[in-house]
Amino acid sequence: MSRIFRYIQNDDVLKSFVEFKDTVLRDRAVVIARHGDYSLFLKYISDDELGLVIENTEKHKIIQERTYVVSQTTDALVSRGVRHACQKMSELSDVDVNRRRLQIWKWYVLEWQKENADSASDIMEKALAWSDDEKTVDENVIDMETFLHGDYLNLGHTLSLIEKYLAGDPNHLEQFKKFAINDIMEMTSEDTKDRSLAEAESKRIEEGMKKHAYQFTVTVEATDKEHARQALLSYLAGDERIKVQK
Repeated sequence: MSRIFRYIQNDDVLKSFVEFKDTVLRDRAVVIARHGDYSLFLKYISDDELGLVIENTEKHKIIQERTYVVSQTTDALVSRGVRHACQKMSELSDVDVNRRRLQIWKWYVLEWQKENADSASDIMEKALAWSDDEKTVDENVIDMETFLHGDYLNLGHTLSLIEKYLAGDPNHLEQFKKFAINDIMEMTSEDTKDRSLAEAESKRIEEGMKKHAYQFTVTVEATDKEHARQALLSYLAGDERIKVQK
């Protein structure tokens, strides 16, 4: 799923309106956060009224708009409204991502059915049937997770597939190509990050915990240096990690 990018933190939105209402906000709305095709804007309505606007910037369509009277609201109320708006953007963006991703998967399934026309019916029946016996699971049944991390994540294959099925629809062609590039790059970056973390953890376990030497200055009251040393040895006796120099 696409990530949210914040430009103004929730708790700072009301303060930002008060600060910029006579300058920047008079000319244009200011972006608070972005998520996929959606943006949340801080809008000037009047000196005592601000607006929170969710817009689908790809379609130039306002999705939701809410206003606050500055003199009758608080930082906490505006902050909560911003948080709810960001949650709404996240939900809308996830729906869009899932719909577009599923459409591309459908094209992949159509291609697979064309290549396996003779056996497609039998395999589909096995996929729809249920059995408690795991041994009866056919290896040819499409596993969506394997599929997702296989053909779909091959950017070249996916772009070629999109161009094939949307050749006569240039507007949606560009939209789907842009979506696929962003979606696949994000998914593969997450895979790379997870793999790097796993490799680092494995290496740490193999090498063991690295030990470091620490040196401290200690003050001991004694009649002379030897008595002080004996006092430290008595206090630290039995701990092999601690070495006292003569």
